[in-house]
Amino acid sequence: MLTKNKAVKHGRRYFPRQKTVLLYRLRHRLKNYFIQLGILKNHASNIRYCKFNIKFQTILTLSLMFTFISVNNYSLLKILINYFHKSNLIIIVLAVSFCSMLLFGHHCRKHKNKTSLPPNPTNLFRFLAQLIFVIFITIPVCLYTNADRNSIFNDIIFPFIPTIIFGFFCIYRLKISSFIVFFTSQFIYFLNLFHFIPPKFSAFLEDIEFFFCNAILLYLFEAYHLSSWFSSQKKDKTESPPLPLLTIEKEIEQQASCYDSTTGLANRRQFFADLQAVNSPYRDDSIPFSIGIIDIDGFKRINEIYGHDIGDFILDKIGHRLYLALRHKALVYRIGNDEFGFILPGDKESTILNQEIASILETISHPISARNNQIVISCSAGCARSYFGTANSTQQIFEHADYALYYAKEQGGQGQIVVFDVNHELKLKELALIERALEKADFDKEFFIQFQPIIDSRNGGIITFESLARWDSPGLGRIAPDKFIQVAEQTGAIIRLTPILFKKALNEAKKWPHSIKLSFNLSAHDISHEKQINLLLDILKQSNIDPERIEFELTETAVMHNFAAAFDNVKKLQAVGASIALDDFGTGYSSLSHLQNFPLNKIKIDRSFVTNLEYNNRNYKIIKSIIILCREIGLDCVAEGVEDKEKVDLLAHLGVYLIQGYYYSSPLSAESAQVYIRNRPRV
Repeated sequence: MLTKNKAVKHGRRYFPRQKTVLLYRLRHRLKNYFIQLGILKNHASNIRYCKFNIKFQTILTLSLMFTFISVNNYSLLKILINYFHKSNLIIIVLAVSFCSMLLFGHHCRKHKNKTSLPPNPTNLFRFLAQLIFVIFITIPVCLYTNADRNSIFNDIIFPFIPTIIFGFFCIYRLKISSFIVFFTSQFIYFLNLFHFIPPKFSAFLEDIEFFFCNAILLYLFEAYHLSSWFSSQKKDKTESPPLPLLTIEKEIEQQASCYDSTTGLANRRQFFADLQAVNSPYRDDSIPFSIGIIDIDGFKRINEIYGHDIGDFILDKIGHRLYLALRHKALVYRIGNDEFGFILPGDKESTILNQEIASILETISHPISARNNQIVISCSAGCARSYFGTANSTQQIFEHADYALYYAKEQGGQGQIVVFDVNHELKLKELALIERALEKADFDKEFFIQFQPIIDSRNGGIITFESLARWDSPGLGRIAPDKFIQVAEQTGAIIRLTPILFKKALNEAKKWPHSIKLSFNLSAHDISHEKQINLLLDILKQSNIDPERIEFELTETAVMHNFAAAFDNVKKLQAVGASIALDDFGTGYSSLSHLQNFPLNKIKIDRSFVTNLEYNNRNYKIIKSIIILCREIGLDCVAEGVEDKEKVDLLAHLGVYLIQGYYYSSPLSAESAQVYIRNRPRV
């Protein structure tokens, strides 16, 4: 667990790629085992000293010792007998030292809660290492007394040098010294096996092996009798009972819960833990930082087209690319289905931060090869700075980044980047006010419908009225539809609001001529929930209006919210005779593929393509291409946002005759719509 006086250490973090599920499990188990042994620092929880697991340490340590002996065709008994013949003193000292340590450890374990214990067991342990180090140095001297001049080099110089080197290792880092000796001696024995080392160096090898066995004994002693002290060390020196040691299974489970199984990156839980640590008010070395959220554009559709196994492969690829791009700069996490997060230290201006994120997105957005397919990837990002505005809590900073991502996705297109600024903060406060007002609102009394006609420019007749939701709040006044609909979708209030608005629209449509259709907008929540669609169909049936007069409008974003559910529900609506129009065409994801795979009857060209049509050759060509495509596949086409006669004539020249915009009429009240109908020619 992170404590308030622990801080995240910014720096390089290694998250290797996952190849298979088996390799992933093996990788994380090995990493957790080495964390248990104290060889690796626990980056997952950013705690410098980890608790030990006694059973596993003992088993692994003994396994290493026996592996060392078996590989080199030695046995512990043979080593001890060999040294016993050279000097009885060595065996006696070794036995007495080990027995003394066991007795002392037993005493410590028996009285570990009493104040008579040494305040710092690490220093005591190093003192014992120094004592044995001195004993090791005396060994060459004892050999020297019985050696002739020809054996001085063999029996004194070489044992003396490694004893000093490894002794210093033991004094400085006892936990890792045995492993250093192990791998070093393995390499030397490998050279000796192929006769790369002269026979006169045998004393050197024997001394290493003897030291290794002794280091193992020291390590076992520490693992058995001092590990609880290490876990109970506190900076304030307060007296408290030592923390209980976890079993290896529980420890592995805790460590695994901090990582994502698909990418190997730290997960959402660890993201918030690290974010809380770097933003802790108890830190003395508080530094500014930024957090970012990266979202894969249209990832749900990738899953639906290529399958979830390819989707996981893409997530793994993106995660690995993101790690490589940020490994020297930031901490990287997978915080959602298709969302990645990062924590970037430093206070950077919005423009610089935007440039850095753009570079990152460019790096990770290269096409990915999977099953002989080149899958084009794009990502959007939202970012927030810790020292900006009123973001003084972890949750606020994350909400700012999340809103920036939402705003980036709402801009339309792909690969958008938004850094949270003053304007976003004002909008966020405004949305918070709207949310509170929406919670208290009387939907039936405060919400009403206006209607905007869609006209056939060839004869001026009314084809359809699109129903537009309006809200007069007692506290906030008239609220723009794009704002309250956004909040209603985010809070789920749209589920209650849509049926009420649909009833009101149907009640007005009953008063129109049968030739005029009603166009009604459905949100992502509406089209994704079968229960909601069934409710709307029941309302339609009770109204006694011909379903063929009803047209439901969807945005590409709503369709992509849950493509499979949207597809099934659209089929259900079409089965009763209603038609489906795709609104804001050209601003969402993979529009052409929607025309191919989604059951549509009409598309509505977004107003952004109609604006400045007479001056923008690019928009002119886009609309022309859309019209040709719609004509080929039998779809009707509506142009939105038309405000002058010049655009009407230009669109008619291109073949677009269904026009919606202020040129013909602004949104009308229910009463004004009936007057408008009487004054327009009948089709």
